[in-house]
Amino acid sequence: MSSGMHEANSSAGEAATDPASGQVTGQFADQLTGLVLVTHGQIGRSLLDVAEFILDQSLSEVGFVSFRQSAMEHTGAEEIRQAIARADQGQGVLVLTDVGGASPCNQVASVLQGARVDLVTGLNLAMLLRAWNYRRQPPAKLATLATEGAIRDIREYHP
Repeated sequence: MSSGMHEANSSAGEAATDPASGQVTGQFADQLTGLVLVTHGQIGRSLLDVAEFILDQSLSEVGFVSFRQSAMEHTGAEEIRQAIARADQGQGVLVLTDVGGASPCNQVASVLQGARVDLVTGLNLAMLLRAWNYRRQPPAKLATLATEGAIRDIREYHP
């Protein structure tokens, strides 16, 4: 693009980010990327509770699916699709899962076909806070920002 804008979400093709300001422009400038957490048990709920405490605000807009897999109950693709549909405000959705390659991640991956959804694994508190704070970005850009925030927060300390 000759205007200096960079496409931020190739699936939608309507949002661009001004590299100088980092501001989203175009059709989705006033929309937020929906967020959904799909985690083992209550991990996602616990992260949401802590994030709400840290930010001193409600994150009730964030969808949460507690993945269950046992002989008695199983979280299916339809429950995840519904959470994604509820979270989508028109710009698309970023789904965050706790462990890549595990059942919650695999179940999310099974519903991505044809959806305006990006998926990031390795959910931690830093990733959630970053995703919440930058949700004006399109899903693909938000996925990158959330991943960068999570990685930046991982450190090793050796005495």
